Amino acid sequence: MLDINMKVNPSFFDDECAIVFSFSFVRESKKIGEAIIYTCEESGEEEIYAIHDEQKEKIAYLREFSIMEEYHESSMKKIQHFLKIIGIKKCINQYNLVY
Repeated sequence: MLDINMKVNPSFFDDECAIVFSFSFVRESKKIGEAIIYTCEESGEEEIYAIHDEQKEKIAYLREFSIMEEYHESSMKKIQHFLKIIGIKKCINQYNLVY
């Protein structure tokens, strides 16, 4: 894996009940890109039948991904590792990135 550094800046949006993580990536003091991920509880029809005491699964949505192409895989692996640490197993990305 290429040696890149990742900085994470979290913020919370009350109206959406979402935590947004802004990621910036740097390699050898050179900025190589940014990504933004929204995290929230999964919603759907099954929610109607859920018991209120049950904890809903948290999911992530990759909203922005502007990283130099040669660093896509390494950056996504770092993001995925971060999400795993905070307990998020599912990440939906519209960019069809493999990680």
